[in-house]
Amino acid sequence: MAATKNHQVLKNKRKREGVSRKTKTLLNKSYKLGKLPGIDIALTICNRGQYYVYKSIDRESFPPTIAEIKMSYPLPKVFLPRDFEKDEN
Repeated sequence: MAATKNHQVLKNKRKREGVSRKTKTLLNKSYKLGKLPGIDIALTICNRGQYYVYKSIDRESFPPTIAEIKMSYPLPKVFLPRDFEKDEN
């Protein structure tokens, strides 16, 4: 029983470390993408109540609100998880 509990603790620790590593990678890639001309990045990650926020420009008015984005032209491209999941059919 103790071995099973230790295994689960290690599994959870590895999962948290993986999420932490992926978060750092995503923040770093956002930084690099934001350095390209004409690209502004706003990224918000919430992991278990802890927020990570990255903005490529330091302005109070950035990022725009959802309402401002919806009113912008050209129309925004909105992506959901299903847009990235493999077709399982």
